[in-house]
Amino acid sequence: MAAELTPVEALIPAITLLGFGASAALASKAMRLSPIVGYLIVGILIGPSALGLIEISSATHLLAELGVVFLLFDIGMHVSLRELNESRTDLLRLAPTHLFLTGLVSAGALATIGVDWPIAIAIGLSLGLSSTAVVARILTEREQNSCPIGRATTHVLIFQDIVAIFLMIFASSLGESDVGAQGLAGLVSDFMLEGAGVPLYAALGLSVVQTFIAFGAALLAGKYLINPVFRTLAATRNAEAFTAFTLLLVLAAACATAVIGLSLTLGAFLAGLAVSGTPFRHQVQTEMGPFRGLLLSFFFISVGLGINISALLSHLPFVLLGAAAILVVKTGLGYIAARLNKWSKPGATQMSFLLAQGSEFTLVILSLGAITAGISIDLMSSIVAAVALSLALAPSWAGLGVRLSRHLAERSKTETDFSSTTANISDRPVIVIGMSSAGRLAVDALVDHDIPYIATEADPDRFLSAVADGYHVSFGDASNMKLVEAVGGSNARAVVLGFSRYEISREVTPTITRRFPDLVRFVAVDSRLDLERYLDLGVRAHFAAGQPKGIEMVADILLTLGIPEPEVREWMEEEAERFSIGDASGHDADDDDDDPDLIEVAA
Repeated sequence: MAAELTPVEALIPAITLLGFGASAALASKAMRLSPIVGYLIVGILIGPSALGLIEISSATHLLAELGVVFLLFDIGMHVSLRELNESRTDLLRLAPTHLFLTGLVSAGALATIGVDWPIAIAIGLSLGLSSTAVVARILTEREQNSCPIGRATTHVLIFQDIVAIFLMIFASSLGESDVGAQGLAGLVSDFMLEGAGVPLYAALGLSVVQTFIAFGAALLAGKYLINPVFRTLAATRNAEAFTAFTLLLVLAAACATAVIGLSLTLGAFLAGLAVSGTPFRHQVQTEMGPFRGLLLSFFFISVGLGINISALLSHLPFVLLGAAAILVVKTGLGYIAARLNKWSKPGATQMSFLLAQGSEFTLVILSLGAITAGISIDLMSSIVAAVALSLALAPSWAGLGVRLSRHLAERSKTETDFSSTTANISDRPVIVIGMSSAGRLAVDALVDHDIPYIATEADPDRFLSAVADGYHVSFGDASNMKLVEAVGGSNARAVVLGFSRYEISREVTPTITRRFPDLVRFVAVDSRLDLERYLDLGVRAHFAAGQPKGIEMVADILLTLGIPEPEVREWMEEEAERFSIGDASGHDADDDDDDPDLIEVAA
């Protein structure tokens, strides 16, 4: 009978992982690398093939799997029916085109080097995924969460996260035939091939069926079970009970799916999906954030533990070639996908570079037993290292994409005129003058509510930045009255001043009120003095007290244009959430305090 571990011996793996994980996180931040890269490097260094400070054991395996469990729970919370409906164009066209172009090419490359097709498809499609963590951080640092590039990229990532669940089910079913190990897939395997393994088409079909059944069950559970329980807990105002129930929900759901022959991670995803439809999603995300980050670091370190450093060094040229192939091939295919979906050349360029890196989900797929049994340890280590290197290079690669997209926008600037933007002048557009943060926010809101707009920008740098970020903008100084007439000022529904330039507004006000007496003007200002001066000119001025900047002004625009107040409130909540996500990620906010009820100020 094996000797039982003492409490100290049982704690040593966790202490080691905690200590080196914290060091890796700090070092990665100092070097501006993805923390994932730092965790992988630490895992390699402290693993059996290097310093030998820790061995792969049942304890490290459990901690690693719990990290993936909380990752899937967090992803599930970001998938809601409302968000899926709002992003349906990107989800049904752009995202599938991008994934299947990149994924199937990767699968074909793996098949050519001798990997069996089922394994090649699982790994290849996972290589077609992009890193949600890395891309989200890049978008936040550049304040691009709300711009067209940021929104479309986020929709692509949502689609990829959903496909990743499908991939995990599919990859887990490969090569298994025991009913107790895999449930329904095992039954089909035994019936069709007498235990020889699940056929590819059967595994794919069952994965799709299981995924849809799981989605439906989770949505029903969220509405009729999870939401009432959370309401009761919220009424008690007991934070500890709220956290304890959330942990119970995650772990119990994970265990339930494991017991019926599926995976721990699928249950966690379903639990997150159930929570996503409740009004308590944001509170749960806040409560579970530390658990997710800590345990996920354990997973990436455990991946590093399994890499043989000598074998990795002997295959270093293949690793470098693999990382280069991931970035270059995914960029090229991503550009094609974006152009096929009618993105401009600058926008398609920036998006393709932004989504070019590998994904943390590739590491999850490679850790599954059916996959590790189907490829050599050298190939697995090389793919892991290539993905890690692509993650490390992702910010610099995305920066290169920004510079190229701005260059393309510069080339097209002289070709831009107002004839194309005023083709549907009968639709009575809103004119947005100046692509400041407030001007961009106004455009985002108009697009969200299907209101036609014409945007102009006179500053070359802001113009290039806006075009590269996916906005449709015309170059020119709209303070010129001839330009206002050219873009249809007499037929416009309203004018939004992206920048507060009081002297210019004072000069043109008499002409505007004479030529366009029904034209309503809006502006967001930073001082009470400007607020009073603009109001005296007849401009609907708003003091920019809330975040994101200009949200009070934009709410007033929507209300003035006839958007129902409940829809405006919902839009404001979504924008505030996007801003808070960016602020929580370390982005500096303005010093102004948030207004507790901005809709009242706007009204």
